Amino acid sequence: MPLPIALDYRPALLSATGLGRAARELARGLAARPDLEVHLFGHCLARARVPVAVPPGARLHRWPLPGRSLPWLARCGFTAQRLAGRARVCHWTDYVHPPAGPGPVVLTVHDLAFARAPEWHGPAAAGLAERTRVALQRATAVVAPSQATAADLRTFAPDAPKARVIPFGADHLPERTAAPHPLGGRPYLLCLGTLEPRKNLRSVLAALPKLPELPLLVVLGRIGWQCEPIVADLREAVRAGRASWHDDVADHDLPGWLQHAEALVYPSLWEGFGFPPLEAMRLGTPVLLHDCAPLRELAADAAQFADAREPAALASALDALCRDRELRRVLIGRGRQRAATYRWADCATAHAALYHEVAS
Repeated sequence: MPLPIALDYRPALLSATGLGRAARELARGLAARPDLEVHLFGHCLARARVPVAVPPGARLHRWPLPGRSLPWLARCGFTAQRLAGRARVCHWTDYVHPPAGPGPVVLTVHDLAFARAPEWHGPAAAGLAERTRVALQRATAVVAPSQATAADLRTFAPDAPKARVIPFGADHLPERTAAPHPLGGRPYLLCLGTLEPRKNLRSVLAALPKLPELPLLVVLGRIGWQCEPIVADLREAVRAGRASWHDDVADHDLPGWLQHAEALVYPSLWEGFGFPPLEAMRLGTPVLLHDCAPLRELAADAAQFADAREPAALASALDALCRDRELRRVLIGRGRQRAATYRWADCATAHAALYHEVAS
């Protein structure tokens, strides 16, 4: 008999960030497996912000229930498992967790940036840390998408269950897209991500004037938090003609932006995984990354690295990546090979094994 599991699918419906991507693609991989009966927990009052089809083989449970009503419903016996097909295993995929009953709970911790540097999240950091500690105390098993996040978990909560490292996939994108060049052939560098301190966009903006030839920087990202200085610098770069900012790019347009860029510049100071670099590598775009443990783990020798805290170092690495044709050729080849090792079927298989383990 297939094992009924309940996956918190709210990030897939409400978020265009990596959390939403992870929930959408994991659900698709799990729903394709004959050993699982996949129920998607989608109960919330907010309307879906991301157009997404329910994967064949999965069932979406979605009533307009305010989040604040869920704990009260759980006290009346309507737990996450009961609200999602009476599942035997519940999987929390976000930092806000639907109340679960007495059965096993699997928790994904995407990253612990809020604990590593609370100033990146401001006043929200304390709440994120507290919710995560409570969830770790309840969890039967914990999943991390990288060894770096697993190491952070050991520091953050030494008594929590040891994290099972299960990387996400990259094959939700094709290896090539027929999308036209979004700027009609004009060369550009691409930055992709929410405008927030951890993503370190200000360093890229400071590096641009140090380049011998000033390329256009295209920024795809919505306003996030603690970002007033970032937005001010970005708007100044746009006024000066050094940058172009698009804050609402549809998911289906991202492959075109990634594939046609001269390079993806990803100066993030810390990541739990890192979808944009992996997606760029799959599409054959060279990548420049901040030199930190999680991005080294993700890309290995398939990317150019620099200390992205130093605009001069970032400018030097960018100049080399744009001018050195042999370096670009090598990184493009290595990037495609590296991205091909990240498969959603493997991710789903590892999760299914964990579900069966905790259910038994």
